[in-house]
Amino acid sequence: MDDARCLQLERLVTNEELYILENVKALDFVCDECAIELIPCSFKKAVNLRRPYFKTKPKTEHEAYCYAKATSKIKEQGKTARITGDEGFPLAYPNRFNLAAVKSLKVGATSADNGSAANGDNSVLVTSSNKPKSKKSNYVTSSFQSIVDQFFNFPYDRDRELLFEGVEGKQYRQIFQKVINPIGKQKFRFQTETEQNKVFYSTLAWDKPQIEDDKIIIKLSAGWWQKVDDKSKNLRPYFIEANTSGWTAVVKENFINRLSQILELVKGSNKKALIAFVGKQDQQQDFYRFYVNESKLICFKVI
Repeated sequence: MDDARCLQLERLVTNEELYILENVKALDFVCDECAIELIPCSFKKAVNLRRPYFKTKPKTEHEAYCYAKATSKIKEQGKTARITGDEGFPLAYPNRFNLAAVKSLKVGATSADNGSAANGDNSVLVTSSNKPKSKKSNYVTSSFQSIVDQFFNFPYDRDRELLFEGVEGKQYRQIFQKVINPIGKQKFRFQTETEQNKVFYSTLAWDKPQIEDDKIIIKLSAGWWQKVDDKSKNLRPYFIEANTSGWTAVVKENFINRLSQILELVKGSNKKALIAFVGKQDQQQDFYRFYVNESKLICFKVI
């Protein structure tokens, strides 16, 4: 399962939030539908290549009325087709991002919530058979990875509402910007009209990152591609300059390890390694450079 309710935090926790929660083993998680106990797995980012997830204990099953399996099927459908209907998006999802989100923060009800309670909790209904049925509401998250997952996992539903702290836009498709190659004879391209924060994304180049004392240089596959000896070459790739002066040694080491693992994971396969980050394009000196400062606002995705 991709999410579970944390009893101590009194809210829904997405699988990717397991990366940033402190002392995960001391927290108790239950299914948000039937309240059966769940175990967090694969949340050590520097070690586990598989994305975090929640599972039931051995020889334990969800209650008969639980919608957990049905939810998984809906998520699979969302990868290949639009699943938003007349009643809105069928699943609860993060529609507000705040890096410093606290559990007491309330999310205002929106049309996407269809009038449901908008505090990140579930309103429990009772059916005629006296079996609880949960009515989910959208929620605030402090996990950048969960926002990125929503964008890529549901490519046909990117018109869903999203309010992202520090970035202009009101929908997923307005918040995210793919780093695009220059056109024609142009040697560079401004990705946005102004030098503003945006959630940029691009596939990674195969080059190893350049690591210095207070920064990491990460090359992207997007850039100024030209034919050289009948072969297309990226003569001037766009790149990320991550300022690591405020990162701890552990954070920096884990980030570098994770980047290496992602590149190794897709090597020899037909999959692509993507990087998503919140940053600004340098529109004063080097137009190919993107500035990034916060490690929690950089994440990877394999598609």
